[in-house]
Amino acid sequence: MWHNISNFALNNPSVAIFLTLGLGYFVGRFHIKSFKLGTTVGVLLVGLVIGQLGKFQIAPVVKNLFFDLFIFTIGYEVGPAFINSFKKKGLKFIIQSVVFTVIAFAVAMGLFKVFHVQFGEAGGIIAGALTQSSCIGTANSVIEALHISQAAKTAAMSQVAIAYALTYVFGTVEVLIFLKNIAPAILRVNLREATKKYIEENHISNGDQGVKISANIRVRASKLNKGCEFIGNTLTDFDKNNQGLIIEEVVRDGKMSELDANNFHLNLKKATVLLTKAFSYGALEQILSNGVLIDTAENDGQKITDYTRLTVGDHVTIIGPANYLTNAIKTIGYEKVTGTKTDVSFMSIDIFLGILLGAIVITIHKIPLTLGGGGGALFAGLYFGWLQQKHPTTGIIPPSTRWLLKSLGLNLFIAVVGLQAGSGFVTALKEMGWLVFVIDVLVSILPHSLTLLFSRFVLKMNIVDNIGSLCGSGTITAALNAVNAETDSSVFALSYTPTYALGNIFLTVMAPLVVAILA
Repeated sequence: MWHNISNFALNNPSVAIFLTLGLGYFVGRFHIKSFKLGTTVGVLLVGLVIGQLGKFQIAPVVKNLFFDLFIFTIGYEVGPAFINSFKKKGLKFIIQSVVFTVIAFAVAMGLFKVFHVQFGEAGGIIAGALTQSSCIGTANSVIEALHISQAAKTAAMSQVAIAYALTYVFGTVEVLIFLKNIAPAILRVNLREATKKYIEENHISNGDQGVKISANIRVRASKLNKGCEFIGNTLTDFDKNNQGLIIEEVVRDGKMSELDANNFHLNLKKATVLLTKAFSYGALEQILSNGVLIDTAENDGQKITDYTRLTVGDHVTIIGPANYLTNAIKTIGYEKVTGTKTDVSFMSIDIFLGILLGAIVITIHKIPLTLGGGGGALFAGLYFGWLQQKHPTTGIIPPSTRWLLKSLGLNLFIAVVGLQAGSGFVTALKEMGWLVFVIDVLVSILPHSLTLLFSRFVLKMNIVDNIGSLCGSGTITAALNAVNAETDSSVFALSYTPTYALGNIFLTVMAPLVVAILA
């Protein structure tokens, strides 16, 4: 029976892929406090287990197709923030992110050279120790372009997947503990007190106060008694003489009365706004004081119920008078014209151009350097995401579609990688040995610790901006959640947002560079 099940799965890889996705998403829900295993690691682990059934023959185009969709969408979403981060106001964040990437590259390359780490294993360690899952795809893109045998390519890609699986969890936990506990101790700062001081100095509402911001619309029902000054007046007279008060309904003898013919309907508009650097709580409160309502607020698809935690990069849907909103929106961000349909033509042509860009190979000192299909799709997404911001009615990809492309695109790719690497997991694990964990610790911690000191003493960054931007530069959301929980404040997200956009790009490009040099 077991033999029949194995043969069925091996001969029908689509069955194994969807089983891996289903179980992987379930396993990914596992979490301990602020640390969450995550769907990508869950899918990979399940894929490695199911891969023990044998060698799955899955066409490379399957995983490449889905990874290109994923990485293009990442670029499309962070493109506007990436371009905007080059403005003078965010210069320190840009410098810090560049320094972090350079240090990470130097530390990793030094360790790989000293310990003679193979290029496939190196790509996996970069992806896991620096918690950047997209590195798996860009590393594999370079491996596919190498002039080596197909067997060597397969072995190298298996090493990427296995090294990532071994180092990701440890890399996440190490950096989380370092940024939350060790970094403040190194700088001799009480993180909670420093965060409180930062909030007070910058006049930021504390999350402890709950939903502080609200609109000023109030509804009251009043009974007009004999002698009331309003009796005998028309509704038009009332509108003229009672500024700020509006009669919504008139009930007489238990029946609804028709309102004055001179009254007119107020045209309301519902708009989704992306909060930019123009955003401030004062500007938002001013808008809400003029009768505008917040309908929903989200960050990366997750609902925000405490509006005092709103920050740059969040999406807020507001409702109010159409004419007023047109100008008011500019004081907090810009309107996102999302629509409900995806511009598939725009997206497909952009990815096509990105893949062409990734096919370019430049040889320097006999080292072939290329972005690969994944890297090319990333840069295409960056440019066209920024372009779509400038022309909001063109190239629309709704948030729900982007979530699906990111989640399913990456994890279906990871499922295939895990299934194909599973049969060689034990052998590769024996070859790597305990050394992979030593390298993982150094690649995870050294870049963060050295950049922490550089940012403090050279860039003169305060502890809140320093740690928040390090969470972004290392693209480690788990650490951001941990320091938020530690200080009971989400103020770290202010510096996390711009560097997270930069980190996604720099680290994703770093992986194929490391692989190309070592190969």
